Amino acid sequence: MKNSMENSKLNNSKLRNAIEAILFHSTDPLSLSDIAKILRVEISLVQKAIHELIQDYENRGGAVEIVRIGNKFMMRVKPEYTGFIENFVERYLDRGTLRTLAVIAVKQPITLSKLAKIRGNKCYDHVKKLKEIGFIRAEKVKGQRSTILTTTEDFATYFGLQSTDPEEIKNALRNYYRDLLEFG
Repeated sequence: MKNSMENSKLNNSKLRNAIEAILFHSTDPLSLSDIAKILRVEISLVQKAIHELIQDYENRGGAVEIVRIGNKFMMRVKPEYTGFIENFVERYLDRGTLRTLAVIAVKQPITLSKLAKIRGNKCYDHVKKLKEIGFIRAEKVKGQRSTILTTTEDFATYFGLQSTDPEEIKNALRNYYRDLLEFG
């Protein structure tokens, strides 16, 4: 099969299947325009089909879902099932970046300078990557040189957290780590 399809040859069912295959194969979240370019179809067709797919996955009640992260979409294992596969999954973020993200999540709001003291100079590269992905927000403090780091809604969505409130995120992470220590 060709890597792109013509509008006339692509009925709704095939379009949904093609989008599902693209999302399944992609390691990064994709925008509607990314998917439309790959399939050479109108964005409105992709938008309609992807929303139908999201409904299908919600109605199935399975372990996989399609989620919106910012203005992009990705297929992932539902958070309640990640424990079954975490030892087998290739990570998108390297260990150092994940650790930097964990420090930000637990200590937010945190200044970039304090993070650098905790994580070292490599954290600047980690912060850049985390901002590009959309997992953190970096805001300059008016009248100062400080930059304050916090997690975003995309972070909460990606990791299956129920809230974007920093205190609730901290509590959820503390409970997760406590349970890990108790139950291995």
